Amino acid sequence: MKKLRNGLLTLSFAFIMVMAVGVVNVNAAEYNLDDIKGDLIAGNPLTLTAEDTLNYNGEVWVGANGRLTVNSGTLTIKYDDAGTPGLDATNAADDTVLFTVDGSVNLNSGKQFIVQIELDGHKLPVNFTINDGSNLSVYGTLALPSGANSVLVNYGTVNVHESGVIEMRDRANLYQGPGKLNIMGKLVLYGNSGSNIGEQKIDLHYQGQIYSEADIYDNIVKGSLDTDYFTYDIVELENKYYDSITATVGNREFPYAYTLSLNQVSDIPVVDEEPTIPEEVTEEVSNEENPETSDGILLFLGLTVVGFAGTALAYRRLHN
Repeated sequence: MKKLRNGLLTLSFAFIMVMAVGVVNVNAAEYNLDDIKGDLIAGNPLTLTAEDTLNYNGEVWVGANGRLTVNSGTLTIKYDDAGTPGLDATNAADDTVLFTVDGSVNLNSGKQFIVQIELDGHKLPVNFTINDGSNLSVYGTLALPSGANSVLVNYGTVNVHESGVIEMRDRANLYQGPGKLNIMGKLVLYGNSGSNIGEQKIDLHYQGQIYSEADIYDNIVKGSLDTDYFTYDIVELENKYYDSITATVGNREFPYAYTLSLNQVSDIPVVDEEPTIPEEVTEEVSNEENPETSDGILLFLGLTVVGFAGTALAYRRLHN
């Protein structure tokens, strides 16, 4: 009887562990761009979740420790042949690679993403789209390179944090869409017309900086403050030099450069606790909880309860 009881306990525990491991690791995949580029060129998109990894040029480009990290939802990569099948010297000039965020994605601190991808020896511009209800958090540097008609299309939210930078290096690069562009770090707009952002609004927050070769003052929206004691003013930076992350672009003095000044407009009443100025934009959490992992843990706990309940029932029957 004792051996039977111990056997039941062992089987229950083994069943629970096998089911739990299967749930937590479901759908995780590792890709290498060189291995899947044929599928991409053939028109088959690649959809990445927080569980997946994409390697490119010998390093992790998308993944937990990559340049880009999917916190939740998906990042889809698709080759667009502009209506002409194949990829060769005669039609590559109009081809692009589409990156689409449906959820939450980070460009990680200390990382760079030059918005172009090389396929079969052709450097193709990337059109980076953030869908409605989605967000891209820039902690590193996102650069739309010179000579590439790259487009950043924002229907959701793009947060450029204190350590983050967006460089639009060519007037052919475009920023489009009705989404929110929050600048707590740096936005750098090369090109002499300002037409690369059109009439899109830029939300400039305290300590954020905007450098531009065109006067885009009318595009700037001041960050709001939840207090009656301070206001913001848009002011010109004293130092208008910006040093690009790319040596060939280098250091440049811009004719227009803006930031915000914080001005106290009324006395702060003396209270027991000193009032604080709330943060305007909630920081995105780099290691945001993954829904699939959370579901796996809940299922694991449920299986644990069921397993132990079954074991207890079997034990009672053995002693009756």
